[in-house]
Amino acid sequence: MPQKTLPLELNQGTYLGEIQSQNNSPRPVEVYRGIPYAQSTTGQNRFRAPQPLNSIKFNLNRALAFGHVCPQNGGGSNQGEDCLNLNIYRPHFGDTAESAAAEMTRLGVYGKKLPIVIYVHGGGFNSGSGAERNMASFVAWAEAPIIGISFNYRVGALGFLPSGLTAEEGALNLGLKDQQFLFRWVQKNAEDIGGDPNNITLMGLSAGAHSIGHHLISYSPANKLTSDPVPFQKAILESGGSTARATFAATHPLHEQQFQEFLTGCGLEKTSSGELFAQLRALPLSTIVAASNSVWGRWTSTLRWPFQPVIDGPGGVIPDLPLRSWEKGNALRIPILTGFNTNEGATFVPTRESNTTALRNLMSSIVPALNSTDLEFLNTLYPDPSSSLGQRLYITNPPAGFGTQFWRLDDAYAHYAYICPVLQTSHLASTAQRAGPVYTYQYAARSNARGAADHGDEAIVVAHDMGAVGRFPGIVEIADAMIGSWTRFAVTGDPNPVSGGNDTTDVVWPKFASPFVSDSTAGTNDTGHILLFGQGNDERMGTRGRQNKGVVAQTSRLSDRETEQCRFWFSKVPLSEGLGNGTTIIATNQTTKARL
Repeated sequence: MPQKTLPLELNQGTYLGEIQSQNNSPRPVEVYRGIPYAQSTTGQNRFRAPQPLNSIKFNLNRALAFGHVCPQNGGGSNQGEDCLNLNIYRPHFGDTAESAAAEMTRLGVYGKKLPIVIYVHGGGFNSGSGAERNMASFVAWAEAPIIGISFNYRVGALGFLPSGLTAEEGALNLGLKDQQFLFRWVQKNAEDIGGDPNNITLMGLSAGAHSIGHHLISYSPANKLTSDPVPFQKAILESGGSTARATFAATHPLHEQQFQEFLTGCGLEKTSSGELFAQLRALPLSTIVAASNSVWGRWTSTLRWPFQPVIDGPGGVIPDLPLRSWEKGNALRIPILTGFNTNEGATFVPTRESNTTALRNLMSSIVPALNSTDLEFLNTLYPDPSSSLGQRLYITNPPAGFGTQFWRLDDAYAHYAYICPVLQTSHLASTAQRAGPVYTYQYAARSNARGAADHGDEAIVVAHDMGAVGRFPGIVEIADAMIGSWTRFAVTGDPNPVSGGNDTTDVVWPKFASPFVSDSTAGTNDTGHILLFGQGNDERMGTRGRQNKGVVAQTSRLSDRETEQCRFWFSKVPLSEGLGNGTTIIATNQTTKARL
């Protein structure tokens, strides 16, 4: 049955959207898809910063279908370089002016501009689109009326092509520049879509959360990125942050090698530097995508992924080593909600390893600068599953066909790549002068793929996507609690109800007090408190689970083991930033290259 359509007037034109009703949701949603926020990135705009729409005036445009997805690794349909587009989701309060006014009055928002949540998608900077999260459901189920926005940005080689030559071309971090261009678009158009330009929250998962972590630094006053007001006031980072994984210099030998492999795939390995980007802009898109896919396929299993954000210097998107920026105090002081899933590494690590050297082999490959002492200490932090301590820690058998080392590898990689970077953001943001409040969570409900709380498992729960979670009553209760917390945070900067309790869980989410400080409170019962969602829930495991509903939400405290693990990984962050030696300067003896 066709949905009712309705127009949205913007300075750049009028767009025809539709009214949708989500599954049993509290309210219908007005949806506008595929609205451009910048020019096409094809032709001379390829490998260039996003360009404004200028005076282009669009007449009535259908905004009923998603726009092009940015070309990416892994294939997919509806791809094209005219991909810088966004989707708007806002509450539909009534079919007539009178009924809408009555409903808005009932909700206390009549005559008010609504808070805005901008979703930054994940995908390892090599794939993904704004459609990744069901923002229609997120808006429909939000505890208070909000506006949701999702969008596409360039990924893979077209969005992130690090090298010294790319730096000279001014073409680093184009995907992050697309994101910042979108933020400015939302800020400028907020009132026209019914939103409050002074109450905007960024929300992202994985690479989206890494991106937001970089933006917290990028927009700090010290970087002098822009003289305009910061285009957001709060941040939600799910499983990611600025110190997560690796943020190298553009000239890091790994990036230079991957850049040369990309040029070879494009047939341009012998092209002069002066002609290179002109030739890249002239190539068929299929050639660019095939070369990008080839390099991605060659490196993806190593977990040293190509086409990533890099340090681009003062005034750039990533002005310095992220850790150094934080330590200098060069990050925004705004409310932050961040967290991780219990088994962040399970999606990524090798599944069939049973050799006791697997941990050493994996982590020394990912972080070549780890020395023998570091690698031996890892055996203490993550004991072999066959040892008595390992048997107590890894009590769940790996899935059928998986090796005996699987949970150990998951544990170590999860802390290196996701859990400890999240906690490092919590620590650095909560201990900074004039710090905004920080709220930290753990998501523990287990799903079917590996019987774990995998990377990204919380996504459909946060969105309250009933098409995905409606069959699981315990997960629906968790979804009620999570979307309530997320949207209260977006509205007020605090995930707790005004009364201090939670109608669903009756649990107060405490502000994060860091256990990683050196004063007398470190390690006491007053520090390290987080909110734990879904502990014991295994409904999404199907017949492999017991259909336990678990605990919707409860306060928890980081264990001594977790703080020890993260102290170790905090100290090793410089090995995954800049040139892997705490600097962006190439050593004269070329020792950095030896670490490749």
